Amino acid sequence: MTHTSGARRLRAAAAAFGVAALLLTTAACGSGEDSAASDTPAAVNDEYTETARKLIAAGTGGMLYFEGKEADITLDKIKVYEEWSGPTTSVKPPANGKLNIIVCKIGTSCEEVGKRATAIAEKLGWSAEILDGQGTPEGYQKALATAAANKPTAVITVAIPENQVADGIAELQKAKIPVVGVSAVAEGGAVGYDAHVSSRETFQAVLATAKAVADSNGKAKVVFLWDVGYPHLVEALNASKRVLAGCTGCELLEVRERTLAQAVDPIEMQNITTSLIQKHGDKLQYILTPYGNGVESVIAAIRAAGRNDIKVLSKNAEPERLGSVAAGDQLADFGAIRGWNAYAAIDQVGRLAAGQPALPDAEQGIPATVFDKTNAPKDGAVDWNGYVNYAERYEKMWSEAR
Repeated sequence: MTHTSGARRLRAAAAAFGVAALLLTTAACGSGEDSAASDTPAAVNDEYTETARKLIAAGTGGMLYFEGKEADITLDKIKVYEEWSGPTTSVKPPANGKLNIIVCKIGTSCEEVGKRATAIAEKLGWSAEILDGQGTPEGYQKALATAAANKPTAVITVAIPENQVADGIAELQKAKIPVVGVSAVAEGGAVGYDAHVSSRETFQAVLATAKAVADSNGKAKVVFLWDVGYPHLVEALNASKRVLAGCTGCELLEVRERTLAQAVDPIEMQNITTSLIQKHGDKLQYILTPYGNGVESVIAAIRAAGRNDIKVLSKNAEPERLGSVAAGDQLADFGAIRGWNAYAAIDQVGRLAAGQPALPDAEQGIPATVFDKTNAPKDGAVDWNGYVNYAERYEKMWSEAR
């Protein structure tokens, strides 16, 4: 996929979305009698469903954008991405930087972010080391202690809640070592990260909910099979529940909680999924998950129960999940443009190392896209720079900085 073809696709998606919006506005206007009819519960739900359908259509192969606080996201605030939304000025990256990157758990999408950040750092002439948080509070704390002993220029964490590592953050900050949290929300505690980088997980989760609404024609019966051990995932769940509630013909059957440790245990995930099928029977239509870990086991349990009518949605656009979508085993997956968050994290490090303020999430500008069977690559390989060449933008910005 070339940058040019990506731009053409974006313009086409934007045009399609604009025409659909015009048609919806026109349909909503008219005589007083028509207006009154459109206020009926069924008509309101139909309009909400159509909004979801148009967003998903525009975001499938194109990109969608949301500017503002993700916790407050609603469908009407989502726009088609049309031009560069990231920062345009920065600072010159420090020379000979030394970076420690603590990922939530090796073998997850956290590690991919860590590897991308490592490659960017090395391109800048820095050294970089990935530390495994092992998916537990104890592992996170141990990794931060190791980072403090290493005395790096800065530390980046990936999907590690502030409240679980407050002491470690405080120790690093005492040593004048800035800490950037990727996929972690500001929790308002006494100690927190010096900067944050959103991976747009709330945005992606909302798009997954919109897909279920659109796919079901406003009649989705949903289970959120969710990890509530991370504040950013709790935020994503709450926003998704609010968006689902806007569909008056839809129904939230249950929020079934489970941990990351359970997600990566195939037997545990199959047992949980089987219990959901047995509990909700034919009412169960959609299972939404917070990340790709464990989805294969969910699909296996659905097949074993002979319930091929149950549709599974995940997010973060992990290659394995995109391959599953392409094969028709999974309804859809969603991704904030992958790799952009790694560049944004390195940019935050540079700003902090230079004594400059960090950027808020809204100014990092990361858009999201939708994958279904029509556009998901079979091998899971996506040319993310074909959507928007964020790498070129950041590198040019850094090279021009003084």
